[in-house]
Amino acid sequence: MFASIRRLQASPAYTQLMGAIKLDLKQAMLAKNKIEKNTIRSVLSSIKNSEIDGGKQTEFDLYKLFTKMVKQRIDSEQLYTSQDRLDLAEVEAQESKIIKKYLESLPVAPETEIAAKAGKWVAELFEKDPNVALKDIMKQVTDELALGWNTFPAAIRATIPQLHKKFAGK
Repeated sequence: MFASIRRLQASPAYTQLMGAIKLDLKQAMLAKNKIEKNTIRSVLSSIKNSEIDGGKQTEFDLYKLFTKMVKQRIDSEQLYTSQDRLDLAEVEAQESKIIKKYLESLPVAPETEIAAKAGKWVAELFEKDPNVALKDIMKQVTDELALGWNTFPAAIRATIPQLHKKFAGK
């Protein structure tokens, strides 16, 4: 599929954030901010690789990508700190801060909000049927439910097992 056609399938939030990232790159280049420029280029490269791999172009996919990138930077920062490479650790910390800025600008529900909504939802399911099985709950996690909560199904499914244990153990 051609790149221009794929971009037409992108969500409005995706398109808006891409424009903001490219504008930030231009500003970082004009300001000669090397760390920010390289970080934004890395972000754009990762997004482009995701597009090439045929990934969906939604804010939820960007959320997954940015979360992964932040985690990588934090892990690298801890590794550099443990090896007394504070100069490199500082660069990684600045990069993770820049990526977090984009992560927080996405219109995706944070993990705490997802956990709270999932807790209420699972509690309601247990009120209806105290012996509801975990697999039955997982089957009810649909794309429509996730869109209603402004998240993606995998984020909801990640919280369900511990909630099931909590309510099944009562």
